[in-house]
Amino acid sequence: MRKVFRIYGLVALIFILTATTVFAANQSSTAYATGGGNDASSSYINGQGQMGKIKFNSSGGGYGFYEKSCTGTVTTYGPASYIPADGGSVEQLVAMPSNCKFKLHITSGVFPVAGTIQNYS
Repeated sequence: MRKVFRIYGLVALIFILTATTVFAANQSSTAYATGGGNDASSSYINGQGQMGKIKFNSSGGGYGFYEKSCTGTVTTYGPASYIPADGGSVEQLVAMPSNCKFKLHITSGVFPVAGTIQNYS
């Protein structure tokens, strides 16, 4: 009888761990900075212990970076990535630990900049 309960307990544990992994919440947030040197930021998203992605683009100039705020540590900022004056986009993979939250900051050039941060790649 005890062996049966051990097997059922093990099966239940495996099911719970699998369900937690499958149903982890993918999140994304966007930001939009109007043209002329304006700033914008996304709302915070939670890390999931995997690689996430930041992406932003513009028809003419701008830059962006991410903010990382982890439990029990100082807030840090990722390196700034620049869009050239003739336009383009930036896409960067970011390690996103599950005890941290992330936010995208962007600044426009002559044209608007739109950006997205997501906790999955």
